[in-house]
This record gives sequence, structure tokens and C-alpha cells, in this order.
Amino acid sequence: MALENTTKKTIQMSFMTENGKTYRMEFNNPKATLTTTDVQTVMQMIIDRNIILTTNGSLVSIKDGGVVDRTYTDLIP
Repeated sequence: MALENTTKKTIQMSFMTENGKTYRMEFNNPKATLTTTDVQTVMQMIIDRNIILTTNGSLVSIKDGGVVDRTYTDLIP
């Protein structure tokens, strides 16, 4: 069974933890109208409200965030 050509968009948010490790979250199908301010606001809210506790401690700062495009091209139909 051949896979179809597909494109997938995700938003990826990276944080630093108390222990200096990177913690990454990814969400499918971000809105096309998403802005830098939108992403930073949500990320800061996650940190301020201490919503996520990782094995490396709480999230303490924003490291990076952005939209990722992934394309799969079927070469063997």
C-alpha cells in the first residue's frame, strides 16, 4: 500500500527547564494567522502558571518557537 504525498504543519515550542534541559511541545494544524506575540504569550503563560512539570523540573524560560512544515513525497507508488 503506497502512502500519498502529504504536507503537515505543526507549531513547536521549546522551553528551558530548571536543570538546564530543553523541553519541547508540538501541536498539529496551527492557525495561519498565528503571530510571534500569540506564541510568546502562550509560552509565558505556561511558564508563569507552572502548568508543566518535567522530569528535569519546571519550565523556566522560553528557548524557541515556530511553525514546522513537513512534506512527505511518495517515491514508490
